[in-house]
Amino acid sequence: MRQREQIFIIVLVGLVALGSGLASGARTLPPTNETSEITVLTSASVVGNLYSHTDIVYVQGNQDLSDNPPLNESCGEGESTISYQQDIMAISGEATYDKYTNLDTGPKTANSDNFESTQVLTYDTNGDGSETGKMIADESILVSAVANGCTVGETCCDSVWGVSDGSAIPPTNDIVEAGTSMVVSEAAVTSSSGARITADSPDTPVSLDYSVEIEGVNQTQGDPSTGAVGTATAYVNANLQEGLGNSTAVGSEVTYSDVTSASGLFTLAKEVSYTSG
Repeated sequence: MRQREQIFIIVLVGLVALGSGLASGARTLPPTNETSEITVLTSASVVGNLYSHTDIVYVQGNQDLSDNPPLNESCGEGESTISYQQDIMAISGEATYDKYTNLDTGPKTANSDNFESTQVLTYDTNGDGSETGKMIADESILVSAVANGCTVGETCCDSVWGVSDGSAIPPTNDIVEAGTSMVVSEAAVTSSSGARITADSPDTPVSLDYSVEIEGVNQTQGDPSTGAVGTATAYVNANLQEGLGNSTAVGSEVTYSDVTSASGLFTLAKEVSYTSG
């Protein structure tokens, strides 16, 4: 039976790590000489139970990762990470699940990503006639970019970052995470994730994008009685620290947290975009 509480939530979030001069804010790193690409397509249709787990971690450095931490204090060593996780457990109902995932460790431009994921997921506890089932689903994507500063014009700094204009490249320490969790007896979920940490030029920004929309399986626009049933939370957390010159002094810090929850009969949408300056 549908619950009476009716909630509509739409949230748009944009984060920009700003700085001045060349390669300010979190910086993309050059890829290794050998790069890799993984693409996975998943499609499932079930009356009964559905289980799915995805765990991806991609770490890129511009020096030797094996001796980190700590990062090399000279030459501006940097290390960036993309982490994506998803778990789905749908019990005693009807579920459909379609997902595209791609990871490419090669260099990217400002309009492309190292990691991309898109999913469409539906669940209805009434689908198997029992009305006793639930779907528990969690999804999150994280980007972190950490780098020491160095002075452009020094041989090692130029070789690491591939730029030379006589200015200082400041240290940076940025981490952004976005995601969704839900426990529902009926829902139609659409989400997309994207992240970039490598490029041929440090002027190409680091980025994270995440969007999610949760509604009823047979949602009618403007009709709250057809919404999803259960509880859901969508969130974004960020801590952005930028340095001064090539020292370890923290020149600016942004802390951001945004959590939106809905329960009962609801629709929920959140869109997150982070771009370094």
